[in-house]
Amino acid sequence: MNYLVYILLFISFLEAQQEILLDRVASVVENKIVLMSDVVLAANAVAAQQQINPNTNPIAYKKILESSRESMVEQLLIIEMAEQDSVEILDKDIDKALNQQIDNIIAQTGSKELAEAALGKKISDFKRSYRDDMKGKLLAEKYTSSLTTSINVSRGDVIDFFNTYKDSIPSFPTLYKTHHILIEIKPSEESVKNSFNKANDIRNKILNGEISFDDAAKTYSADPGSKDQGGNLGYVPRGTFVQEFDKVVFTVEKNILTKPIKTQYGHHIIEVLERTGEKVLARHILIRTKTTDLDKKKTYETINNIKNDITNFDDFYKAAADFSDDKTSNSSGGFLGMIDLEYYQVPELKKEISTIKTKTISSPIETDFGYHLIWVDEIQEGGPPTLETNWLELEEMALNKKKSDWYQTWINKIKSQFYIKRNPLTYPQING
Repeated sequence: MNYLVYILLFISFLEAQQEILLDRVASVVENKIVLMSDVVLAANAVAAQQQINPNTNPIAYKKILESSRESMVEQLLIIEMAEQDSVEILDKDIDKALNQQIDNIIAQTGSKELAEAALGKKISDFKRSYRDDMKGKLLAEKYTSSLTTSINVSRGDVIDFFNTYKDSIPSFPTLYKTHHILIEIKPSEESVKNSFNKANDIRNKILNGEISFDDAAKTYSADPGSKDQGGNLGYVPRGTFVQEFDKVVFTVEKNILTKPIKTQYGHHIIEVLERTGEKVLARHILIRTKTTDLDKKKTYETINNIKNDITNFDDFYKAAADFSDDKTSNSSGGFLGMIDLEYYQVPELKKEISTIKTKTISSPIETDFGYHLIWVDEIQEGGPPTLETNWLELEEMALNKKKSDWYQTWINKIKSQFYIKRNPLTYPQING
């Protein structure tokens, strides 16, 4: 089954189970608790990735629940140790990690809309919901990394690892070293003007008392995550929104209806209800700026002109830096990584990558993101692992195994020093 389709079906199942997810304490770690609902959410994410349905495979799901609960217990212990040693995580590092996670989800699903469908919530809501979890995760990673930084492996360690595990190490996939240039389909000035005028008309109706903000949001807003709540975004920390939006909500006076604010999503009418330190309670109405067939045609012509000026990889690299709208890759010549096509989720690009001749430029390719040019610099053939062809990968595996063994010994020792209570895991799929 297609991975995205499975995710969407799985989320439908989860939504149907929400009524029976009453919070219970799964574990107690000193004076902190692990909630059953948090364990279930973490387990559901793993189950979805492994395509395990809790209804049809409750035994496997119970193992995932137990593993998820234990991971949360360990994370609380590590955070406790890290705080004792005054380890800190900067807000900018949390934002970066959240954005990277979101970028990965979008890349896997193929578009922002499909990513939100797979997550079951708006991306901005996802960032707000998982910010504290991400902070804990980064804190635990930073602390454990500092403990294992001195661990290394010798040549003999790698050879011993390979000889011990070679029958269980899967074949390596074929990887494509891929670069791209993305030109987004941007709306014309007329389309931008139309969305501004529509937003301004709605603002005037609210100011004149013809309609309430709440009703206007429910009627006109294009933000599915907030329109049914009258545009209310809840309390959110600085850095959650796109830059233009964030700047306004942390500077505008409270209870003032802003003029339409332009962002990459369209025009927003914003009202700040409350602001406390680095958090703000705001509501908004989003009017999207629509693109036309003429906008698409102009974008195609633009990227085709870029293509015609490229004769070698140096040209491609420079063009990516100069023109690509993919801000995560343009500074590295549009480098997308070593792509394993089995798991790549943008079908139009997947097809091109699999067929294009290396060290040549593709024709413009349209996706939900815009128009792309592709360059495959080399193909690393896959197959059964050998010391000669996969030394670096095997060295990393051996090092990770050595660190994992050390960590397991260490965390078991730490567990014996703290009060930990594990309550029975009760959930319909494993107790019915």
